[in-house]
Amino acid sequence: MDDNKGLAEGMTSVDIYCHRQHKGQWQQEADEQGISLSRYLVELVQEARWQRHNDD
Repeated sequence: MDDNKGLAEGMTSVDIYCHRQHKGQWQQEADEQGISLSRYLVELVQEARWQRHNDD
């Protein structure tokens, strides 16, 4: 059972484990774009998936 942690309907969470340096870099990039770290990472993953799909 998903613990929705107060998220909107249809949303869930994913734990990501990374080096602190990477998190800091991602947070800085998210801040520069004026979006949350979560939103930034979702967009980054979607962009990478699109790129991989179109490179085939």
